[in-house]
Amino acid sequence: MALLPALLAVATLAAAPAPLQSTVEASAKAKQVSSATAVELTSEDKRKLAGSYWAPKDTKGAAPAAVLVHDAGGDRSQLAEVGERLWKQGFAVVAIDLRGHGESLGTDKSWAQLSEEERGRAWTFALRDVKAAAEWITEQTGVHTSNVSLLGDRAGATLVTRYAQRDDNVRCIVLLEPPTEQLGFNVAKDVATLAGLPTCIVAPKECASSAQSIADGGAAANDGNKFVEVICAKGGSGQCAADKTAVVGLAKFMSTQANPQKAADKK
Repeated sequence: MALLPALLAVATLAAAPAPLQSTVEASAKAKQVSSATAVELTSEDKRKLAGSYWAPKDTKGAAPAAVLVHDAGGDRSQLAEVGERLWKQGFAVVAIDLRGHGESLGTDKSWAQLSEEERGRAWTFALRDVKAAAEWITEQTGVHTSNVSLLGDRAGATLVTRYAQRDDNVRCIVLLEPPTEQLGFNVAKDVATLAGLPTCIVAPKECASSAQSIADGGAAANDGNKFVEVICAKGGSGQCAADKTAVVGLAKFMSTQANPQKAADKK
């Protein structure tokens, strides 16, 4: 009879389900799927910025660079799929956590803890983070030193549009669901001052009229030059980076602007 409890214990163990995969293990596997590596950048005012870097796939020649800027209150992981797609298109890509966000929090308050006034000041200083990313990536091995494309998601579009005015190395910009005005920045006015810099706006249907208004304003301010392309994305607000068709479209746009001769040869 003493054997019976032991047999029951063995049977119970055999029937028990395997332990669920830990969050840490799942996270590690997710990171292995990405082709990016973690990097740390330093801004001109000595802020440490966390980033993800996709080094060029092709080691022959110099790859065009792409800098990805997330939304206010977000982090770089929101643009990971876009980074992967651009990397497959031949870009070297860096996505950063802006100061006070994600792994670049440091000793700052988190975005949620800031007042509206503090957010406005912090967002203005975040322009230095975009500059740090644009300068850092062009210093990497196998990356073109004067061929940079910028992509900003929602509030990130305000930074991208403003920074593009200051850097002659920028070949094009992509704005995902850009606000007309936010955090002290006016995207519509800034786009109008870009003097024909190739620009692509990706917006859901609910924001299509706003996006077209920005595009029309840019053309009107530049002698009718329609340099802004609008792509309509599926899904609602905040879903542009997850729309695979839209991501393919913006990647094609960026690739065409970064490699105009290569695009012409394909025609």
